[in-house]
Amino acid sequence: MWLNEELAKNPQFSSELITPDSVCFDIHMLFKDSPEKFWDLISTKYAASPISDISAYETKITRLKTYLTAEMSVLDIGCATGTQCGDIANNVKQVTGIDISSKLLAVAEERMAERNLDNINFIQTSIFDESFQAGSFDVVMAFFVLHFFEDIDVVFKRVHELLKPAGIFISETACLGNKNKLFGSLLRFAGHLGFLPKINLLTTQQLERSLKRTGFHIVEKTRFSNHSDAEFTLIAKKNSS
Repeated sequence: MWLNEELAKNPQFSSELITPDSVCFDIHMLFKDSPEKFWDLISTKYAASPISDISAYETKITRLKTYLTAEMSVLDIGCATGTQCGDIANNVKQVTGIDISSKLLAVAEERMAERNLDNINFIQTSIFDESFQAGSFDVVMAFFVLHFFEDIDVVFKRVHELLKPAGIFISETACLGNKNKLFGSLLRFAGHLGFLPKINLLTTQQLERSLKRTGFHIVEKTRFSNHSDAEFTLIAKKNSS
């Protein structure tokens, strides 16, 4: 989320972030095939960045809790420093947070320990980890991570597989395809070169169509922020067989 906001506000951000003074820039620093290196590199700055619209965030968390019950098991894809995991932990039985960055997960572990939360498990892995069995989770969350996947249908099919019958999928991501197309194309090009992780120029409409194709129906579509460029939170339910 922080990265998306910084890129939108300042197109020079990526070049400012990665400079000869901060890293030894060579072919090994390209992130095309190793995006976890990018997130490890910026983990300190990411962790120190405050939530940009705290009122909207708190309203969103309050709303999401209405979908949760004490016996539920939740998976958070791309959990980063674990903020959402921690904020719903007391409302569910178990939270599993996954991310590809070991450094972001280290911060998450520290913060959950500070909050005395013992029902959260952080794992450095992806949603395609075969150790996750079908029908394992009541709820899957994905906040500002879906645009880093090239094939969104494949991701949604995997989420559908991991959810229990009538399970809930909650997502919010950067829909750069709905915004400045030139800027989005530049970001995508930078991703292909390896200077940023690969970025998919998604649109809200594309996400909605993909959800329907992969066996979900949308039960809520909401903007929790009053900002004109705020993204939609999509809450979808797994269709009955």
